[in-house]
Amino acid sequence: MNQNKNLKEFWKIIMQQLVIQQIEREKDLLFASPKEHYNGVLQISQQVFQETPNKYFASYLIMTPETLSSLKKS
Repeated sequence: MNQNKNLKEFWKIIMQQLVIQQIEREKDLLFASPKEHYNGVLQISQQVFQETPNKYFASYLIMTPETLSSLKKS
């Protein structure tokens, strides 16, 4: 019974963190410049995005691959 309670609390914490991350992402998309958003995402998970094709990375950032390419060069 106690183990079930601990598991429930664990999932509650995980879900709260996911909601917070989603809110932060949406806030960045609305208020940050494309360059600020790009740099913010790189700080969080640089290796993942270095290994991800640009078209998918651009899609995640809600920009064209050309815009992403320009940001990478600057």
